[in-house]
Amino acid sequence: MLPTLPARRFRRLRRLAGAGLFAFALLPALALAQSPSSGPSRPQGETTRRAVAPGGQPPSSATSPSRSMQVPPGLWAQPRQARSLVPAQDENRFVPDEVLFELAPNADADTVLHRYGATVIARQRFELAGVTIIRARLEAGRDLRAVLTQMGDDDAIAGAQPNFLFELQEDAPKPLSGLPTGASTASSDARGQSTLPTLRLSDPTPAARAPGTMRRVLPPQYVIGKLHLSEAHKLALGRGVRVALIDSGVDMDHPELRGSVAGYLDAVDGLATPHAHGTSMATAMVAHGELEGMAPAARLLVGRAFGGPQTNSANGKSFQILTALDWVAQQRAKIINLSFAGPQDRLLSQALVGAKERGLIVVAAAGNGGPKSGPLYPGADPNVIAVTATDADDKLFPDANRGGYIAVAAPGVDVLTAEPGGRYVFSSGTSIATAHVSGLVALLVEKQPDLDLASARKILADSAVDLGAKGRDPLFGAGRIDAEAAVARVLPVATARP
Repeated sequence: MLPTLPARRFRRLRRLAGAGLFAFALLPALALAQSPSSGPSRPQGETTRRAVAPGGQPPSSATSPSRSMQVPPGLWAQPRQARSLVPAQDENRFVPDEVLFELAPNADADTVLHRYGATVIARQRFELAGVTIIRARLEAGRDLRAVLTQMGDDDAIAGAQPNFLFELQEDAPKPLSGLPTGASTASSDARGQSTLPTLRLSDPTPAARAPGTMRRVLPPQYVIGKLHLSEAHKLALGRGVRVALIDSGVDMDHPELRGSVAGYLDAVDGLATPHAHGTSMATAMVAHGELEGMAPAARLLVGRAFGGPQTNSANGKSFQILTALDWVAQQRAKIINLSFAGPQDRLLSQALVGAKERGLIVVAAAGNGGPKSGPLYPGADPNVIAVTATDADDKLFPDANRGGYIAVAAPGVDVLTAEPGGRYVFSSGTSIATAHVSGLVALLVEKQPDLDLASARKILADSAVDLGAKGRDPLFGAGRIDAEAAVARVLPVATARP
């Protein structure tokens, strides 16, 4: 038998229960009254604006009619990395005393610089990335990570990061065995390493070989047969296509390259110094002397963003690379070759998004970090075609990166190429493999000028020779490129070979 309650207490509980049932019944009606579909129409995004109170403080429950899960967090709830990129403690690929930052609207540059003990090196607008960046040097004793951490909480800063360092992806070139690499011949006269202007426009067509000149006896190019390049050149040569090379300097007077360079920008020191790596990459793409490049009739735009000793080594910084990217886009490049690798760079990623939106096709090296390396950039960026390297027997270059971001493979081991001073060498690495793919894309663009990144990636993959595990894999991507098969896929049905 249940215990009894006093009458007065029983009546009080009954009244409370009744009020609770009434409130419970009223909830659906209140929800319907607050629904956007039941009241006057609102401008799109009004809920988002109300979700953050003035001054960046979270709204109080008394003033907020709705807490929709569709509302993104305000600035007060976003992680610091949304504003400032602080490198990990084990990351050292950056200039230790420089910072790149974007001011928030109406912020005063002098005030910000004084606050962080910094002086301006340069201030520049980057159209591809859609930002205006101040490159500043920190005074002695300032720790970059501490400055970036502080900038992450500074409302005067819209974005900040280090000036990252990138490396060219090539092993030390090998001289041709039995041949005097430094000697000149009648056909490859090293006419001196003259200082070149910042912007140089060449003749409209490649210069022809002078009558009576001798050919140097060079080893055969295994790339030609491996990629069925001679057959592809019966269908396309890259005529009218502008290919950009963002790299170290290029020897424009080398017999393999004379007349191929349509424009040259030096973003390093204004000297346009020729360099082994840039010259090798240009040769792989457009050689038309004693060697046969992938697209010998293409026009080359060279953006020198890497400076260093006259060997294969050189380094490039974020600011210089961004400068070169903007310039080649202004010069109507269709294809951009990036034969370098390094850390993930937010500004560079933004620029690659801008390049894709403008219809540019960016090809990048997968990296020479080896099988245990993490992803390297820009190769691992989704807005590029990442290329790994293989040898004459279609075996993987031992130092190549692995990963799901790799799109295709191309010859990149002991490739015969040129270097400054009229010399020839063998080059290995994902760098020169990338140049081969960029040259092949130029052949595709000649036949299909409106080709975009996604379409180029698909054509290269669908026409590739499958290597390794069946189908796409993290070593070879879709497989090793085939120039003839790829070009056939962009030709009209009546023209393409069966």
